[in-house]
Amino acid sequence: MAGAMLPHALGLPGTPGQFDLRQAQWLAPLVAATALLAALRAPAWTRPVPPYLLALAAATGLHHLLAATPLASGLGPLLSVPEFHWPALDVLAPLPDHVRNGLLPAMAWPLLQFALAVAMMSSLQSALAGSTIDELTQKRHSSERELLAPGVANIAVGAIGAPPSAASTTRSKLNLDAGGRTAMSRLLFGVGLLAALALGLRFMDIVPMAAIAGVFFAVAIGLVDDWTRGATAMLWREGRQGRLPVRLAGSYAAMLLVAAVTVAVSLPAAIALGTLVAMVMFIRSNTRPAVRRRLHADRRTSRKVRPHEEAELLRRHGRRIALLELDGALFFGTAEAADEAIEELAAGSDVIVLDFDRVIDVDASGARVLLHAADYVHRQGRRLLIAGLGPEDPRLRMIRDMDVHGRLQHVAFFADADRALEAAEEALLAQLAGPARDRPALTLAQTLLGAGLEDDELSLLSSLMVERRIAKGEFVFRRGDPGDAMYVSLRGPIGIWLPAGDSGPGRRMVTYAPGVAFGEIGLLQGRPRSADAIAEDDAIVLELDRAAYERIRAEHPALLAKLLLNLGLLLASRVRALTDELEALHDRH
Repeated sequence: MAGAMLPHALGLPGTPGQFDLRQAQWLAPLVAATALLAALRAPAWTRPVPPYLLALAAATGLHHLLAATPLASGLGPLLSVPEFHWPALDVLAPLPDHVRNGLLPAMAWPLLQFALAVAMMSSLQSALAGSTIDELTQKRHSSERELLAPGVANIAVGAIGAPPSAASTTRSKLNLDAGGRTAMSRLLFGVGLLAALALGLRFMDIVPMAAIAGVFFAVAIGLVDDWTRGATAMLWREGRQGRLPVRLAGSYAAMLLVAAVTVAVSLPAAIALGTLVAMVMFIRSNTRPAVRRRLHADRRTSRKVRPHEEAELLRRHGRRIALLELDGALFFGTAEAADEAIEELAAGSDVIVLDFDRVIDVDASGARVLLHAADYVHRQGRRLLIAGLGPEDPRLRMIRDMDVHGRLQHVAFFADADRALEAAEEALLAQLAGPARDRPALTLAQTLLGAGLEDDELSLLSSLMVERRIAKGEFVFRRGDPGDAMYVSLRGPIGIWLPAGDSGPGRRMVTYAPGVAFGEIGLLQGRPRSADAIAEDDAIVLELDRAAYERIRAEHPALLAKLLLNLGLLLASRVRALTDELEALHDRH
C-alpha cells in the first residue's frame, strides 16, 4: 500500500508503471507529510474529528495555500474523481448467456479462487474486528452471527454488482466515538457513508493526490497490528539478552512466511498457507486445555496453619475464594476458555487467584484476553490475584506491553499461588473477624496448646514458658540448631523455610498463624532443626524449653497427657488439611 502511494507522495503525474522521477514535485512530499502527521499525531483538541478526515483537510488546505503563491509549480496533481454509479439490479441478466457460450465454466476456477480468498479474508477480518470492538464496548459478541451476517450481505450485494466487504474496526470505532451503541446507529452510519459517496464525491477534485498518499501511509502504519509490534519488540529485547521465546518466534516466523508469500506469489496462496500453518500450530499447542483445574479455599487452602476458629471460618466461607490453575500456552486458541472460566468464577467468588506456574507462554492475543478478564473482574466488584509471574518474567512483560489501558492497576501479583491464597484468606478473615493487626495478642488459653487446660494447669504451664518478642524478619531458630524447645505464637505469623542453597532461593514450607504450636517435633525427637523459623511480622511467642518439658513429664503427668493430646490433634489437623488438598488436586471440578 505504501509502495503504491509513494509516486503520488512525490507529486508524479501519470498512471502506475509510467512515472518519471525527473517529474517529481518538491512540495508534494511536504503535503504528504502533513497528512501523515495529522493522521497519526493529531492534537487533542481535534479528537472529535476523525483523524483521516482531519489529515485530508489539513493537507488539502496546505496545498491550496501554497498554490496561491509563486511556489505553486512545486505541487503535485489533484485527484481525478471517479464517477459514482448506483448498483444495477440487472447485473445477473447476462448469466444464462455466459453459461450457454461456455464463458462461465471457463472462468469457474478463477472465480472460485477469488471467492474463497474473499470469504477467508472477510471472516478473519470480521473475527479480529469483533474481538477489538468487544474490548471497546465491554461486551461479548456472537462470533457465529458476526460471520453469518457479512456472508449473507456479500451474497446479496454481489447480486447487484457491488463489491464485497467485511467488518471494519475503523468504521465501528468512528461510530462508537460518535456515541452509537445500537443497531439503529449502525444503520444510520451506513446510510450516511452511502450519502457521502453519492453526494460528496463530486467535490473531491480539490483534494491533492499527495494528501491521499499521506493518509494511505498512515493507514499502512496502522495496519501493522499490536501483536506484530509487541512481538517484534519482545523478540528484539529477548534476542539481545540471548533468550528466545520459542512459541512467539514460531508465530512470528509464520507471520513473515505468509507476508512473503503474499508479496511473491499471491494473496490466495498466502491465505491457504497461513491457514494450514495456523492449523498445525493450533493442534500442537492445543493438546492441553488452558484451564487445568478450578478449586476453592474451602478445599484448597494456603500453607498457613491457623487456629481452629479461623480454619472453620475459611471452611464455611472458602467458596468466596477461587483458584484457577492455568496450563500450557495462552494464545488465541486457548485463552478464550480461560476468559470464560474467570467470568464464571467471578459470578460466585469475591477473589479469583490465577496460577501461571504451569503456563509456558503467553502471546499477544492471550494477553489481550487476560486483560479483558481482569477488567471484567474489576467491574464486577471482585479482586483478581495473579501468581507465578516474577517481575522479569517474559510472560508478564508481554502482558504489561499489551496493557495500554492500565487494566492491571487493580491486580495484585504474587510469587506463587500459596502466597496469593494466603493474602486472599487474610482479606476474607479481616472481613469476617477484623484485621489481624487490630486483634489483641492471644492468651495461652486461646492457643491450640492450651486448649482444654484447667486454670491451675494454665498457670503452671505459663510459669514454665518464656515470652519472646521477635521483630519481623528475625529467626526463632535456624536449620541445624538443637531441637531443645517448642513454641506457640501469641501474635504474628511464623514461617518455616528451607534455606537457600546452590540450586536456588529459599522455599517456604508452611506458615503458622497465632495460636498454633511449632517446633514440637524437634523437642519430642531430640533432633536438630530441619528448617528455619522466621517471623513474617512482629511476633510474640512463648517458648517451652527441654528442661521445662522434662519437669512436666516427671512431675505433672496429667498435664503432659493433655499437652500431648493437643499436639496430636494439631498434627492430625495438618494431615487432614494435606489430605483435603490432595483430594482437591485430583478433583477437576
